Formats: sequence, structure tokens, C-alpha cells
Amino acid sequence: MTLAPATVKATEVQLGDRLRARSGAELTVTRIDGEFMGRANMLAFVEDSGEQWFKMPALRDGDVELVRRENAVE
Repeated sequence: MTLAPATVKATEVQLGDRLRARSGAELTVTRIDGEFMGRANMLAFVEDSGEQWFKMPALRDGDVELVRRENAVE
């Protein structure tokens, strides 16, 4: 399922979601790391694929820009 770009809570991000960083770069989430840099209030979204390696930190209670969700549950 494809969505129009939307803002979602970082804790609602799922594997396979396509996110846009503040810089405009995009990543498809293949891994979610907790406690980014040892900080319990941070998460890190990672794309580790043949196309790119990209890590985007976010506050657990913060918002991120969701560009696409492939496997939406209805």
C-alpha cells in the first residue's frame, strides 16, 4: 500500500517503511535499533541493502516522515 507522505510517531515505524530524513534522503527500513548511542530515548532506523547503507536516528517520542508503507494492515 502506498500513502501520501505523512508524519507518524517514530514508535509506529515498521520494517519495510520508506522514510524521508530532514536532509531529504530516503531509506527503506530493514532494521530498527533501540537505544541509539546508548540513549534509551532514541531509536535508529537502518537501511542495509544492495542499494545503500543509511542510518537515521530519531527520538522515540518524536515524529518522522513516512513516504510509503508497503505492508499496511487494515
